[in-house]
Amino acid sequence: MTATNAPAAIGLHGLRKSYGATEVLPALEAELRGGEFTVILGPSGCGKSTLLNCIAGLERLSAGRITIAGREVQEAEPKDRGIAMVFQNYALYPHMSVAGNIGYALKVARVPRAEREARIAAAARIVDLGDYLHRRPSELSGGQRQRVAIARAVVREPQVLLYDEPLSNLDAKLRQDMRMELAGLHRRIGATSVFVTHDQVEAMTLADRIMVLNRGRIEQFATPQEIYHAPATAFVAGFIGAPAMTLLDVAGEGGWLRLSDGTVLARHRHQGAALLGIRPEQVLADPAGVPARVIYREDLGAHSVLTLQLGDGSRLQMAAGPGRPVAASSDIRIALPAGALHLFDPLTGRAFARHPVPSDAMKVQDDAIPS
Repeated sequence: MTATNAPAAIGLHGLRKSYGATEVLPALEAELRGGEFTVILGPSGCGKSTLLNCIAGLERLSAGRITIAGREVQEAEPKDRGIAMVFQNYALYPHMSVAGNIGYALKVARVPRAEREARIAAAARIVDLGDYLHRRPSELSGGQRQRVAIARAVVREPQVLLYDEPLSNLDAKLRQDMRMELAGLHRRIGATSVFVTHDQVEAMTLADRIMVLNRGRIEQFATPQEIYHAPATAFVAGFIGAPAMTLLDVAGEGGWLRLSDGTVLARHRHQGAALLGIRPEQVLADPAGVPARVIYREDLGAHSVLTLQLGDGSRLQMAAGPGRPVAASSDIRIALPAGALHLFDPLTGRAFARHPVPSDAMKVQDDAIPS
């Protein structure tokens, strides 16, 4: 089974949504490429579900346009947009069988019975429910019910599949299994997929590209690797990662980055105030480095996460391997490799251009730290 038509690109052109005087989505501009799996990611209340509902036609725009496959749809009814939607709540009819739930929209659309049954069977095979077509929803597990909801969307053979946090009601193991199933489903049917979540693991593992929203604005729209390794803003840096990137207030002068108490952290060409970002796994233990105190240790099995306090009272996190036992309340020294540093404007939050330093300046050495 494949989508009836070619995958459709989705264009957002000055899209705005307000509720009274409250602006939720301020003039969004973006293109969601046809055939891609786009994840809309952000914290609760950032506007991601509102955006999905606008694309689906469940919310009317306050201004702007939406195009699907080049056709303006902001005034079209949901049924006329070539989309199908999977909700967080399965919303299955309890008195109907799995087959009845999957094929209900086809029945309403008066699709001939033979074709309807063939499409139901094909959709059920895609989500591995071929042996469950005669069961009722009450006889299924949570994961199986969610697969029925997905099959109900797939059976319509849409150009666009919309998912509104469909895995939120599942336990951790089922969520992992369903992520793999959704990735396989996307490869098989090829429809444009748009998936809303606040879970960055879902975003990083499923997405071709991630749209990170913050208060209705697009902070960054890029591949998972770009989002993780080259965050465009301090918000993205502090939101993505488990644990997230540490952000420290620093000042650059004379080729060095310093904390507020004058402690030198790393060598860098930046001049003036900045937010310095570094990921915990890139902080290194170095006997000739910056002094820090371990104030908390979180043991995660394969590695530990240490919360460190620096001389000015600021904190950063460091990932430590299983072979490096470090107790809380102990003193260590660390180095921040220049190639791992990210600098952001403290006023706008936007990333500064990165200026690598020579390889011989990758560590802070005691005898190299200026007084």
